[in-house]
Formats: sequence, structure tokens, C-alpha cells
Amino acid sequence: MTKKEIEHYGKLARLGCILCRQMDIREIDDSPTEIHHVRRYGQKRANSEAIPLCAWHHRLDSRTSVHGLGHKGFAKYWGFSEEDLLEKTKELLNDNN
Repeated sequence: MTKKEIEHYGKLARLGCILCRQMDIREIDDSPTEIHHVRRYGQKRANSEAIPLCAWHHRLDSRTSVHGLGHKGFAKYWGFSEEDLLEKTKELLNDNN
């Protein structure tokens, strides 16, 4: 990873889980953040944009996580698509600059 990527991922991690924020879950500061790459149309991970998710929403629970549900299932279950969460992430990053 480049220095710029490391800095960007650090900013993402400091936001906390973007889905917890959207759902107004108060534990967002207590949960370590993982970086989830939003891939489009077979896009490689290195070229994709990313959002911060807690482990629970990212991969731990196969019934509710993005990796467990898949793109469409995740959006249907939570009411927010990865693209929705990406836009919110961008807004928060711009507000913090």
C-alpha cells in the first residue's frame, strides 16, 4: 500500500462503522473497524473505493454481514446499499476536512 492509501484507510477507520452510524447504534466507538471494498462489475479490490464496517457488519455474522448476505441481500436486509454507505462515508470525510 502507498502512504496515501494508508492515510485514507486510517481516516476511514476513525469514522467507525458506517452502518452502525446510519442505524444510530451507540457502540460505534467500541467496535474495531474493518475496511470493506465496494467492488463494481468485477473490479479489482485495489481499484475499488472502501467503506468502514465493524466486523459484525463486515464478515462475522453470515445472516447479516455484507459478505454473508451478498450485495443485494445486504441492501435488502439493512435498507442501505454499499453505494448508499459509500456516499455517506464520502460526506463524513468531507465534513472532517
